Amino acid sequence: MRLGLTIRTLDGSTAELVVGDDGLFHAPGTVTPEAELDASAWWAVPGLADCHAHLSSNQVSAVDEEGSILDRARENAWAQLEGGVFLVADKGTSDDLSLRVLDEPPTRRPELHMAGRIITSSGGYFAGFGHEVSEEDLVDVVRRATGAGDGRATWVKLIGDWPKKGVGPTPNFSQEAMARAVEVAHAAGCRTAIHTCAPTTATLAVAAGIDSIEHGLFLSADDVVDLGRRGGAWVPTIGAMEATRDELGPESSGGKLFARGLDNVRELLAGAPEAGVTVLAGTDLQLPHGGVAAEALRLHEYGLTAAQVVDALTITAYDHLGTPWGFEPGQRADVVFLDADPRHDLTALSRPVLALRLGHAVVGADRLPV
Repeated sequence: MRLGLTIRTLDGSTAELVVGDDGLFHAPGTVTPEAELDASAWWAVPGLADCHAHLSSNQVSAVDEEGSILDRARENAWAQLEGGVFLVADKGTSDDLSLRVLDEPPTRRPELHMAGRIITSSGGYFAGFGHEVSEEDLVDVVRRATGAGDGRATWVKLIGDWPKKGVGPTPNFSQEAMARAVEVAHAAGCRTAIHTCAPTTATLAVAAGIDSIEHGLFLSADDVVDLGRRGGAWVPTIGAMEATRDELGPESSGGKLFARGLDNVRELLAGAPEAGVTVLAGTDLQLPHGGVAAEALRLHEYGLTAAQVVDALTITAYDHLGTPWGFEPGQRADVVFLDADPRHDLTALSRPVLALRLGHAVVGADRLPV
């Protein structure tokens, strides 16, 4: 349906647009609408962003059945849309098959930036979940990973550390090996992300030039400065880290480690944007697909202002990932309407009243004019 829209944006301005049959916004007078909707009582954002998701999984486990992997990715992609999430960075999974979700029609999935199968060292992650490689083979495997999904992978994901029995959490790769991996990935046009929860790995990863630090419980103040100097990203996934801490238990060595790490995140997070770090929100595998709005509350609790949180879940993520957005002619007709200004009520992010993905209602279709 060609829909005339009156939109109020977060800067307080009002836009008059028409959603065309092509799924794009058009200027009034260039396309004749079939119906009109004055949505200026709501607040419009271009869609939420989940920058650490795993679409083919609902828990960390290896999945061997080809159909299960792709079916789950499709289901979870749709669940993201139902949560008003129109941009997802999938940070790797157990198999390159998950990349086939990119073949789904754009109205059935968010905009996707994806890694294929994750890369780790021998014994450096859940058994069977990723490519287990030696440092000597890391570059070759990273080079192959950049071509995953017929070259549609845009991220390479490394597991930077993992607990070893009798030793504790230790780095899986040296700084030099990570730096070589980054060089190869960048040469192929891919970004790099790294899982790190151990005390020393984040510093090695930042020095190696990794683009996005996932979790990053033990980043140092100097790491934040160095990461910000080159415009790197930090996706702390606080909700997932808190859940892991609680699962391990307060008296376990792992639980104590995660508690210390979360205290460290609380100390560093507020200063990260000022240092130039792009702080982003992610669900990981503890928050449900489509539930990234819950992470907004954690980011605020740990030190970001409400305005910074809203930016992290919307325009900052779009700009950082190079995904076009905007309420102007020629842009995709992607808009999520909220019943309150999220900068004053972050819970509004969790209750979209109407969401149009390329002009198709994925939330609140009953609010459209008949």
